[in-house]
Amino acid sequence: MKGYKDCIINVDLTRGIIEKENLNPEYIQKYMGGEGYGIALLWDDMPHDAAPLSPDNILSFNTGPMTGTPTPSASRTSVCFMSPLTNTIGASNVGGHLGAELKFAGYDTISFKGKSEKPVYLYIDNENVQLRDASKFWGMDTRETTDAIKEEIGKEFKVCCIGQSGEKLSSLACIFSDDCFAGRGGAGAVMGSKKLKAIAVHGTGKVEIADKDAFMTAYKDAYRQLRDEAYTWGPVHGYGTPSWVGGSHDCGILPTRNFLENQFDKIENVLPYQLWNNTDKYSVRRRTCYACQLGCHKYVVMGDKEVGEMEYETLAAYGPRCGVDDYESICMAGYYTTIYGFDTISGGGTISTIMEWYEKGIINKEHTDGLEMNFGNGPAMVEMTRKMGLREGCGDLYADGSYAAAKRIGGKAMDYVMAVKGMEISATDPRGASSMTIAFGTSERGACHMRPYAATVDAFGYVFPDLDINEPKDPFNDAEDKTWLKAVKEYFVVTNLVGICDFNVINVELKASTIAELYTSITGIEIDKLELLKTAERTIALERALNYERGFTRKDDRLPKRFMTEPAAGGPPKGRVADMETALDRFYEACSFDMKKAIPTPEKFEELGMADVAEQIYNLNY
Repeated sequence: MKGYKDCIINVDLTRGIIEKENLNPEYIQKYMGGEGYGIALLWDDMPHDAAPLSPDNILSFNTGPMTGTPTPSASRTSVCFMSPLTNTIGASNVGGHLGAELKFAGYDTISFKGKSEKPVYLYIDNENVQLRDASKFWGMDTRETTDAIKEEIGKEFKVCCIGQSGEKLSSLACIFSDDCFAGRGGAGAVMGSKKLKAIAVHGTGKVEIADKDAFMTAYKDAYRQLRDEAYTWGPVHGYGTPSWVGGSHDCGILPTRNFLENQFDKIENVLPYQLWNNTDKYSVRRRTCYACQLGCHKYVVMGDKEVGEMEYETLAAYGPRCGVDDYESICMAGYYTTIYGFDTISGGGTISTIMEWYEKGIINKEHTDGLEMNFGNGPAMVEMTRKMGLREGCGDLYADGSYAAAKRIGGKAMDYVMAVKGMEISATDPRGASSMTIAFGTSERGACHMRPYAATVDAFGYVFPDLDINEPKDPFNDAEDKTWLKAVKEYFVVTNLVGICDFNVINVELKASTIAELYTSITGIEIDKLELLKTAERTIALERALNYERGFTRKDDRLPKRFMTEPAAGGPPKGRVADMETALDRFYEACSFDMKKAIPTPEKFEELGMADVAEQIYNLNY
């Protein structure tokens, strides 16, 4: 079995014991790897009622069989855990070079359980794996930690770590690596709860490929498919993901002022050329993850501040969503999320909620340490971001996100929280794309734009014959058959199983059939497109089963009421609201879900080879 390294590192942080074992072949057969492998570990090895910040929670770093191969953008690592933000499964994906280096060192997965008595980091140098004292690094920010560890053990090591947000157990905390992040769901807080400051990896091996000739044929097809997609290889290659902001505005799906609006009246000021062309103030450099040709990372330096990556979600969250139109404030907010290590989407989403609370009189200056939190106040937004990152002053109230803050504030605060299952919705207004009504509502980890980002199909009008999408879909029709959307979701999840970047698929560039050919040539395991998608369907089913055991049902697969009661203010969807119940009915039908339990029917579980899972969860009868 090529592609895989067939070795897991199991770390018991409570006992300080490290053990190695082979991969579970049943997991590979059913779930392939990456996120699928990590979710299977949660199902089998963790008490299903484990509190997210308890020692019982498992935190695993899972590469895929393509990670570390020359496959385009084969850099990805899926971090799996139970989320302190949502209490659902947590599955967060990170690029950079960590995953490839882990494979080069000889490992597919690292799994942590328990809790250390003192701060530690995991040292991996090929076969040499140790837990080392990290007390001297505790209290450092993400960049300081990375630099200090490399100074101690060698520049050749790849490091992932947490900053102060993770140490202080913020539910928004993420994991930093190469200025990339496992960003959503609070993985950094889980890492902090275990007193695990960092992982440092160095490897000198390689990932073997079963059939090199077949791989090169599939690789050339994949490369050509990526290069032939005009938008990906044009604006995204040039400007990175900020290139989306103008199109989102034009389509009426750009969150503005906490989703009160769906177009930004100051859009010209935040178009990416304003940043790129202002060379007196900003320097923008292209950076790439392992094996990436696209180079969507645009690394911004502003004066003496290395801001880090500026991408669409950060720009949208701290720009239009907060009513802010100056790049200096947006960059500084992004800088603080980078060094303290917390999610820009939930960070900006929380602050936009604070701004609406402030303007509606739900909170006042006593809740903001005197900051005037009006929409458009960039300096106040920056200072609130800093406070949240450090849990300083009023930042402690907001450091766990808008949903947690609303529960503490009480009154009508929850009416203005734009979150699903406790996770802030990212930068697409679902009133302008029926597919995103379902994507946000039904995502197993909370409101997530990558499960799937299907606005490409219905809002932007793409077709994709490889998934039988042969004509444009209506972005305003919640009653339309959603079989196509089921396929697109599985297609996106596949990237997390095999270990490639979802920018291979976000503009439906790389065919699912080509991914199947790549997998077969790398591993020697025969698979076709339909079975590839079925591995994703099994992973989704297991995630839903675990969430169901924790009390999640149809009632939780819903958008905030704003989207069902307040019509879109402008653009193509002007006057439209989402029909949540109809959208759920159509999607559940396409997926063969129980209409109330929001999990696959027993018959569907059996079809997927998961009858044992069905037997366990259908006895709960929520």
